[in-house]
Amino acid sequence: MILIVGAGPTGLSLAIELARRGVPFRIVDKATRRSDKSRALAVQARSLELMRPWGVADELVARGQKAFAAQFFVDKKASAVVEFGDIGVDDTPYPHLLFTSQAETERLCDAALARLGGRIEWGVEVSSARDDGDSVEVQLGNERARFDWVVGCDGAHSAVRHAARLDFAGAAYEQDFVLADLKIGWDAPERVYFFLGRGKNAVVLPLVDGKQRIIGTYGTPPPAGAGEEPSLDELEALMREVCPIAHTLSDVAWKARFRLHHRGVSRYRAGRLLVAGDAAHIHSPAGGQGMNTGIQDAINLGWKLALVAAGHAPDSLLDSYDEERRPVGQRLLQFTDRLFSVATSANPLVVWARNRLVPAFTPLMMRTPARRKLAFRFISQLGIRYTGSSLVGECGERAPDAIVDKVKHLVDEFKHPLHHLVVFGGGGDGREFLRDRIARHSPHLDGVVVDDAVARKRYGVAGDGWVLVRPDQYIAARAQSYDDGALDSYFGARIGISSSKRSM
Repeated sequence: MILIVGAGPTGLSLAIELARRGVPFRIVDKATRRSDKSRALAVQARSLELMRPWGVADELVARGQKAFAAQFFVDKKASAVVEFGDIGVDDTPYPHLLFTSQAETERLCDAALARLGGRIEWGVEVSSARDDGDSVEVQLGNERARFDWVVGCDGAHSAVRHAARLDFAGAAYEQDFVLADLKIGWDAPERVYFFLGRGKNAVVLPLVDGKQRIIGTYGTPPPAGAGEEPSLDELEALMREVCPIAHTLSDVAWKARFRLHHRGVSRYRAGRLLVAGDAAHIHSPAGGQGMNTGIQDAINLGWKLALVAAGHAPDSLLDSYDEERRPVGQRLLQFTDRLFSVATSANPLVVWARNRLVPAFTPLMMRTPARRKLAFRFISQLGIRYTGSSLVGECGERAPDAIVDKVKHLVDEFKHPLHHLVVFGGGGDGREFLRDRIARHSPHLDGVVVDDAVARKRYGVAGDGWVLVRPDQYIAARAQSYDDGALDSYFGARIGISSSKRSM
């Protein structure tokens, strides 16, 4: 039995991945109910791809708000407009920036978990967890129970992280961060807006139902007498100082003030205790990366933990979770720290350089399809790869989409929670190779035969050959023939699934 502590997007994602595989688990949260507030707003393309098999992604897109342009203002003067419409990416079903509330994401994931028979236990707090080597003894409210594995998805103050005695190195930012979801009455196109001032800045993001989100930073201490929440007068004063467009603020749905931190753990696993999401890394909201990184932590861990829990693979497989995901978290912390520090600095030299160079160079960076593609792949997390890890060696890149048979998305062939063998070649040899390998590696493998020039190019197979796609839709192995040595090596030496266990 696995215990998931925390039922936010990270914990929900892990629960869904385990439920899809029939692995017993419990998911608990110390809150008594789901919050209707939403700190996270952006759902990146890579997360949507990975949530597609859950029946969640397309509904999120339908209920969210796509962004097609951004406009910069510097010292209340219009500076630059960046168009996102032609993003230059055609190997994903989601070539756009999507804004939707965390509350909506959680609602749809709750429904997906319920369809799989999962249930969240609300109002259950973990007060202690002790790993004795063979299991973990956990105090859950008044209940004491034992679990094979405990995963902390319980945020910045994680009880699981404390129990595992994991260092959480970092610091707090000096600046306050204010946020409000409300209606802005103005005559302005629906875009993302960046208002850069002299130590004070604001970003306006589009939401659904005619509302927007204001994210503001002062670069200096907040106004005297500022409370736990920013007042509407404070928000109006901030906007008046940086925004030249006549406007009114009304219909506030939520407002909050935060002091942000940037911290990361030294490792994601300590024996039978693991951490994911904000329990492993917290940072500024710059770039809309946080929730997405947590979801992808959980999906990377989920298939590995399922194999180990079912006895199909040794627990050493879990070491690859830290090996693959911790570098992603570290790069994220470095990126958001630099971006946030530049965005909120009150240093006159930094402010001068930022206010002139960012609006000037951003349109240049996005001028050509190649540059737009590069920027989008970074922000959307499509560029994450695990190349060099012990599991994938020289492979490890994301499995791209392609339209095959004129109408089908290739990524829809990856909907089942298995490894997937993509065999390239339209003849009988390819189909026979696929049948034999599925039989050999059952029940861990399914597959498809593809004879499509675009797919061949994207997957790096010139003639007859194959690509093995992991359950988290990263490429695990590749061959330029129907030789299966690399396939056997992956399932055997790398994953650790012995021949006897392949028949389980």
